[in-house]
Amino acid sequence: METFDLLVVGGGIHGAAVARDAAGRGFKVMLAEKGDYACATSSASSKLIHGGLRYLEHLEIHLVRESLAERAELLKAAPHLVTPAKFLLPIYAWQERGAWLVRSGLALYDLLSFGDGLGASGRLSANEVAGLPRLRQDNLSAVLHYNDCQTDDARLTLSVALDARARGADILNRRAVTAIAPLDNGYGVEIDERGTKRRVETRFIVNAAGPFVAEVDALTDACPAPQELRLVRGSHIVLPMPDPPEKFAYTLQDEGERIVFVMPWLDGRYLIVGTTDVPHEGSLADVQCSSEEKSYLIHAYNRYFRSPDRPITERNVVFTWSGVRALHGGAELRPSRISRSPSLASCAQGSGGFVTVYGGKLTTHRLLAEDVLTMLETLGLEVRSPWTKNVPVYGGALDRQALLARAEPGPATVPPETRRRWALTYGDQIEALYARVGADPAAAKDIAAGVPAAELEHAAEIEDAVTAEDFLLRRTKLQLLLDEAGQDAVREWFAMA
Repeated sequence: METFDLLVVGGGIHGAAVARDAAGRGFKVMLAEKGDYACATSSASSKLIHGGLRYLEHLEIHLVRESLAERAELLKAAPHLVTPAKFLLPIYAWQERGAWLVRSGLALYDLLSFGDGLGASGRLSANEVAGLPRLRQDNLSAVLHYNDCQTDDARLTLSVALDARARGADILNRRAVTAIAPLDNGYGVEIDERGTKRRVETRFIVNAAGPFVAEVDALTDACPAPQELRLVRGSHIVLPMPDPPEKFAYTLQDEGERIVFVMPWLDGRYLIVGTTDVPHEGSLADVQCSSEEKSYLIHAYNRYFRSPDRPITERNVVFTWSGVRALHGGAELRPSRISRSPSLASCAQGSGGFVTVYGGKLTTHRLLAEDVLTMLETLGLEVRSPWTKNVPVYGGALDRQALLARAEPGPATVPPETRRRWALTYGDQIEALYARVGADPAAAKDIAAGVPAAELEHAAEIEDAVTAEDFLLRRTKLQLLLDEAGQDAVREWFAMA
């Protein structure tokens, strides 16, 4: 029977980060994800790496400062996946927060992020405001601007997980933990690994299952005492990019304290509109954007933007996603008021132990992993010094300019637009794709338009893609870029693989 120092349950961003950190400190680590990596909350975020401007209003200055420091860190650690974006923040006479108050918040945001190279916030001139193609001008007092970053959340999660594997961790998707039994100094764990039953022993367990934390804790009595858990759903809609296209992202102050983002996505082909904050009830197996959430986001968009013919309706929505955040505490608070700061619960099991993770942000996953390792140390794990700061994730060794330059002289059998997409998807691992094409010229043949066989082989063999959905939605976003025939071709390839 194989024995591990640490079993991490959950292949979202926090589980991947804990596995990476622990593996890099020399521990024998297993990660178990019952579905696909980032198949739940970690692929259903607003796709932002940000400080969280609205948290300043709640006086969570420590959280914002940490988040902004991690934003700067991720710009260097994952330059192929994290990109700066300019956000416009329109101020209207009817809004609760006036320009002076928001401008003060932006000044503090600038101060807390000083030195990251993204530039200071400011105010658009009257001519610049007049040049915005669709923003409604009635009762518009000012348009402020600031900088944050966008990301591909699913690929960021995958890159962290693959970095853990490169450092020796045993990671795998479609690996479900089915039973946990206490031992004198740790736990015996039963696993269903793609239909094969397996039993392992581990000294420590970290439950990083996100909204499924209670389900994992319920597998054993030898786990931390349950903490108050709030399941909060955030939904987004996707609209076709209007003509002329929006160049900037927007942060919209809706009624009350809600914030709605409108952001260009996928090289300006689409707009993301989101998010909502509503209590989630019912199954976690198939989380969907409700009709009420969809209507709310459509109304918010139409309130701020003119459409050339008529206001957008549900017919204009081409895609939606929803994720459930597992937040700690705040039973008396509105969902938008609950802190996104993580909370950890722990218990000892002889010389081993169990840690359950609640809450947390995509942006601060690296810091959360360090906190988990520190808590494991209090339970008896002999922890080495933190190491992840200033260390690129898997694929992140080249900066964006170098990546794009590397895409230029690639194999002539792969079109330039495909090489560019590869550079900004796989980072420095573009070399592995080039190597496949070099070793087998047939690998350059398209399975779907702009999708060579080499890419699908890489996804299946290196990135653990099992289904077409894994590839089309999480390894890439090609489900929104390929026509139906192209998607069917990818489905057929995976069915035959």
